[in-house]
Amino acid sequence: MNPVPFTTLAAAMDFVVGDRNYPLSELFVKGGFIMWPLLLLSIAGVVVLVMCCFSTRASSVLPTKLVEQAESFIRKRDYTGLSILCKDGDSCYARVMLTVANFMLRNPSAQFEEVREIAAAEGGRQAGFLSRQISWLSDIGALAPMLGLLGTVVGMMKTFFEIANGDFSGGKQRIDMAGGVAEALITTAGGLMLGIPAILAYVYFRSRVHKRVGDLEAAVTHSVSVVATQLQKPHAGGFGTFHEEQLPKVPVDPTSLRDVRGL
Repeated sequence: MNPVPFTTLAAAMDFVVGDRNYPLSELFVKGGFIMWPLLLLSIAGVVVLVMCCFSTRASSVLPTKLVEQAESFIRKRDYTGLSILCKDGDSCYARVMLTVANFMLRNPSAQFEEVREIAAAEGGRQAGFLSRQISWLSDIGALAPMLGLLGTVVGMMKTFFEIANGDFSGGKQRIDMAGGVAEALITTAGGLMLGIPAILAYVYFRSRVHKRVGDLEAAVTHSVSVVATQLQKPHAGGFGTFHEEQLPKVPVDPTSLRDVRGL
């Protein structure tokens, strides 16, 4: 399959009126100074879109292999190994379990309620991070039409100034007035062309984030439950092994040992 030449693609995006084509560059110039903020906002929208594509992937939120490895470390009570494992992992689940592992290392006798609160707090922070990223798309979708509306107002102001200051005896005034109306409509179209895709992207990523956060919550809840079962089990040597300090202290009368010693 032969790639489409850039010139052909650009020509396909031209605005056609009758027999005349208006390239995007010409429309950009006719739109006035408001087109520059719209251009910067469109670049920011593309950057945010790419960031959302990467940050909401399954591997960036809940890698399956990491979940299995983390559970293995938890069952062995190897929280040091769990901390090292999660420190190398760049995902939301890894950050939550890293917080849990560090808490268990600092507090070996921690209760299950405390571990659950730590995991819930970090999980909420990770969910908020994902929500904030996609909210930027919503902000762009709301701001772009407002900039377009500002361009519309500016273009209409130019038009009415031409009406107020012109005598319309010739054709020049009518041409200047048409230029102001064109500027108003171009900026409106530019704002809508940027705002509508941004809102659609926000709706898509919002549902995607909700699914990822639900999966993350289920995985963290399962991992914390495994931590709870390990907290309820005795440590190695708990059953069948007695230490000297665990034996009861019974007072002994020295006179009762005379028969044993042959005294």
